[in-house]
Amino acid sequence: MTTVSATIIKKDQKSDRTWNVKIRVWHNKKPAYIDTNHFVIMKQLGRKSKESETLVIKDNFILDRVAPDLKRYRDWISSNESYIKRLSAFEVRDKLAELRDGISIEVIDFLGFCKNFIDSKKKVNKVSSAKTLTTVYNSLVDYFKSDYLPITEINYNFLKRYELYLSNPREITRKNHSGLSRTYVQKGVREAGLHNHMRDLRLLFNEARNEFNDEDLGVIKIAHYPFKKYKVGTAPLTAHRDRSVEEILKLKNCELPEGSRAELARDLGMLSLYLLGMNAADLYELPVMTGNEDRINYNRAKTKNKRLDKAFFSVKIVDEARPLLRKYAGNLQLRYSSTQGLNSAINEGLKVLSEKTDVSEIDFYDFRHTVGTWIRRKCGYSTDDVAEALNQKTRTVTDIYIGDD
Repeated sequence: MTTVSATIIKKDQKSDRTWNVKIRVWHNKKPAYIDTNHFVIMKQLGRKSKESETLVIKDNFILDRVAPDLKRYRDWISSNESYIKRLSAFEVRDKLAELRDGISIEVIDFLGFCKNFIDSKKKVNKVSSAKTLTTVYNSLVDYFKSDYLPITEINYNFLKRYELYLSNPREITRKNHSGLSRTYVQKGVREAGLHNHMRDLRLLFNEARNEFNDEDLGVIKIAHYPFKKYKVGTAPLTAHRDRSVEEILKLKNCELPEGSRAELARDLGMLSLYLLGMNAADLYELPVMTGNEDRINYNRAKTKNKRLDKAFFSVKIVDEARPLLRKYAGNLQLRYSSTQGLNSAINEGLKVLSEKTDVSEIDFYDFRHTVGTWIRRKCGYSTDDVAEALNQKTRTVTDIYIGDD
């Protein structure tokens, strides 16, 4: 609990036998003091009680003069309880001193803004971008161990420390698809992942500035901009992630417990391969299928809201895909409440699959990269053919999916 009151410090009597009236800030069982412009003499004071040696201010004239400041301080404390919990008594004192001096100290909760912004993305069906932004949100909660974060904490020095934090293994706790909390060690992100994470953090910071600042009216509530000094830079070239025929056969033929996440990851990986690199989000949306259909027609979840053609794609169903479609199409939505839940299960399953087969660091996107590389390098088709097969519009993106010979 944080309180403020008018007081003096008895031992600090001046040579003219007066005391400066101070505002005592009591926070986390420690005091801190703010000087005022008022002074009192002994006859304006009194003892707290007959038995006490503590001097308190009794003069109503002085008490009336400090009352407006006390009210302003108490109002601010009441409005910023979550923020104040993270501060020391001296830090609270400094914030209140700024308020006394007429400096605006409105505290903008950055994580609260991020949560609302991500929710708005979900409402307009931008689940893919909401997912990457949620990763940033969760990571900030992990780092600060709080779901409340003043935006002033997002500064250059923090960004450098945060970069180091992301690059190293760290213990995190998340809820699984059953709603149970599970703690595990998260690997440090690689160069490309770090770039994307900091890029998305910058995006959220820029959106907060757009929300709270109005340059036309001269309203600047977020004055600092750490990304002027901290450079996110350009994305590094993505490493080729295609797999050899031998590795794919190892994955396909691996014996796994029925109904396990490892089996799920293997089966959906192979299904992605058979369906020209279909993403997990699109597999999740597939309706129930008998397996007798000739083609699957769908709009790619990742890019349908970014393209005029809604990223429409039609893929022929090869015989190898039919039993897997009968097994999973339309059923994934019953097993998992969201694509995020499915992705988490796939990632966990791929770890087990990697251990079982000695195929290192398998990622679900490896299957899509494998499709692109095999079409170009093993089947001899052009890069334009690869782009069409992967439903991509630019050659720059397609080149990422084609590995070396």
